Amino acid sequence: MIFKTSIDKREKELEIEKIAGKSFGFIEKISLGIYGSPKYKIIDIHPENVGIRKKKNNDIISCNFEIKRKGLAMYFRIINEEYALVGRFNQITFQTSEYHFELQINGIAVKTEIMNLKEHQSFLKTYSKYRTFPEEYGPL
Repeated sequence: MIFKTSIDKREKELEIEKIAGKSFGFIEKISLGIYGSPKYKIIDIHPENVGIRKKKNNDIISCNFEIKRKGLAMYFRIINEEYALVGRFNQITFQTSEYHFELQINGIAVKTEIMNLKEHQSFLKTYSKYRTFPEEYGPL
């Protein structure tokens, strides 16, 4: 599900928590090795009618991912509007190559360009660890 988080941010964060769970605390992130993702450049989003403006111009849109207790959140900004695309672990599929990272969350497909391959691979290892065994790392 996609949320416009620049308006009613606290209410949107509560809705995000209902879907993907709470964020890990600062100490938990350090002790479990969850440092977030590197920056990715968004190439394309499908379907185009997900509530954000059409980006058929020269805007460079970057995103990053946060591993939550029950899922994943992708945060990005278009001009002055902030958005979050969230889903549970079982609602997310992805495919990666040396240059691109494509994922689908709740029927919304996002194609991104990998800016740092080494950090991307590290993020995928961390993501796979928590996707496979989420019950070990906090209450669902």
